[in-house]
This record gives sequence, C-alpha cells and structure tokens, in this order.
Amino acid sequence: MKNDAVVAASLSGGVDSSVAASILKERFSRIVGATHYIWPDSKCCNVTVLNRAEALCRRFGFPYYVIDLQEEFSRSVVDDFAESYVKGNTPNPCVRCNERLRFDVFYRRVREKLIDESLLDPEEGMYFATGHYARIEQAGSGWHLKKGRDERKDQSYMLYRLSSDVLPNILFPLGELTKDEVQKRAQAEGLPSALVKESQDACFVEGEYARFLQEYLGRQDLRKPGSIKDLSGNVLGMHTGYIGYTRGQRKGLNLGNGPWYVADLDPEHNVVVVGRKEEIGTAAFSIKECKWLVTGLPDTFGGSVKIRYNSPETPCRVEKTGETAARITLGRQSVITPGQSAVLYEGDLVLGGGIICSA
Repeated sequence: MKNDAVVAASLSGGVDSSVAASILKERFSRIVGATHYIWPDSKCCNVTVLNRAEALCRRFGFPYYVIDLQEEFSRSVVDDFAESYVKGNTPNPCVRCNERLRFDVFYRRVREKLIDESLLDPEEGMYFATGHYARIEQAGSGWHLKKGRDERKDQSYMLYRLSSDVLPNILFPLGELTKDEVQKRAQAEGLPSALVKESQDACFVEGEYARFLQEYLGRQDLRKPGSIKDLSGNVLGMHTGYIGYTRGQRKGLNLGNGPWYVADLDPEHNVVVVGRKEEIGTAAFSIKECKWLVTGLPDTFGGSVKIRYNSPETPCRVEKTGETAARITLGRQSVITPGQSAVLYEGDLVLGGGIICSA
C-alpha cells in the first residue's frame, strides 16, 4: 500500500531526478513536481529543462509547478560567489544553493504553493525529495546525513550545510543506488532524460568565470595585468588578471623553469604568487561558519576530511576554536583552497564542516 503523505519532487529534467520521481511514484500516492527558476537560460532551468520536467510530470500524472526564485538566487548565491572570488577565494556555489535556496526558500515556497492550490493542508507535513546521491537515517531521536552508496557519485559533500531540522522531511530515493543502476532504470523505462549530458560547472555561468564576474559586477579592472611572483617575492612574469587563477593551478601560467603552481592570490596588490609543488601544501588550516550535524561532538576529535568535492578523504584531527570555527590538522600535506568547504566524516556519517578561510 502506498504512503499517503505529500511529496514534492524537485525536478531538473535530468536522469537522476527523473528516476527519483519514478521511485517515488511506486511508494507514494500524492506527489507533485517542482522546478526552481533561478537564472535566465541557465543549465539547470532553461526552456528545454523545464519542458522535460513538465513532460515527465504529465507522464506520471503529477501536478507540476515552476517557482521563480531569481531574486533570491542572485542575492543569496551569486552575490556570495562573486564577493568570494573577488577576495581571491574559490567558492562552491552549489553548497550555498543547497543551504540557502533549494532546501530552504524553495522548500517553503513549494509548500506555500501547495497550500494555495489546496493540495496540502496547512497543518500537514510535506516531504521534499531530490535526486542527490546521499542518505538520511534516523538514529534514536536524531537524524543523520550519510554518504550515498555509490562512492563515485556521493554528494553528501554538497549537502553538509543543511539544517538538522529539515533532515526528517527530506527524501533521497537514489541514496541506495549506483549511477549505473539509475541509468539502466532510466533506459528500461524509456525516460527521455536517460542520455542527457550532465554539467559539473556553476549552472549560472557560461564560459569563463572571470568574464562572467567582469560583466556581473561591471568591473573591467578584474582583468588588469599584474605580476607573478615566487614565494621569495621575485617577479617571474605577468598575469592577465588575478581573478582568472586559483590556488593549486598549474596550467596557463606561461612561466619558464617549471612546473609552477599557484600558491596564493593577493587581490589588493594584483599579484599571483607561485611555488613548487612541495612548497604549496600545508598540514593545517582553519574553517569558519561551521555546521555540525552530529550533536555532542567533543572540542577535539578525529575523523577524515574532504577539502573539495572530488578530492579523496584525508585522516585529520579537529579542534573547535569557537562556536562556529575550527582548526583542522591533516595526516598529510595538501593544497588548501580558501572558499572551498572542508567536510568531516566518520565512516559514512557526515559530522559537519565549514568554509576554508586560511592555511
């Protein structure tokens, strides 16, 4: 017998959200599809994407709604992205979008829409489902975020900033599946999204980030040439604007006697600092804006950390240095990129994490 709870399925028109919706249809009797419209003609909500999502809902017999969140997205995600980049950091807008928009504003706006349409009673709860590869499990009186079963596609890194309060209301139908299993199911069911190519870049940026930032902020000075210096302050060459570089970068430096890697960025003086591979790593760094998803963590504890989405986990020790700050010591040196997230794990369990602020 199907569950009679109301489920709002977040649809992107891609294979993952389509298979998630198919799974939900087997388990629940009251489902609606919804897509947030966040940026004109973006990769995640252009006309083609919206048409695919709407066609999927017609096929499954779901009501479908498009929620306009352009203003909220610009204010809470794109402005943050631009501000961080201009400071010489490398932010992850998907992390911010999940925290501030998809699982917050979007969730609330969909709920309001369903109440207005008399599809949800104001006193009734609502599940919110997405096609992320992650799991949520209840343990005692608490709810925990865990990795998806497919280690290659696990997206818990992108979700660590979710509020613990929303976890009981979230469904991840793909959490126990591998990407191969999802694709096979999409093909077997003839879902039109089975062969849709996925993008790993920021959904609102077409082309180079530097060009986007110039246009978005109206600042041509971001591409002003400047010096490339080594760690001793010697000038080795010239760059075409610090905004086009990121820490750890090797390609595009056009320096002799290489290889060189970007070690630091100095926006105030428009300088790109480079070093040898063995010079740019660090074994300790600080994080801010910490989110802890497990209660009762001691002031000092061990675990493993991912310092960017596609990086392997590294053993570490964590020392809380404030309510929302911590110092992380790694088991081996790594290239640290301020603006990225450091997400902490104990096995499959997500402990929490924060924004890298200094090495």
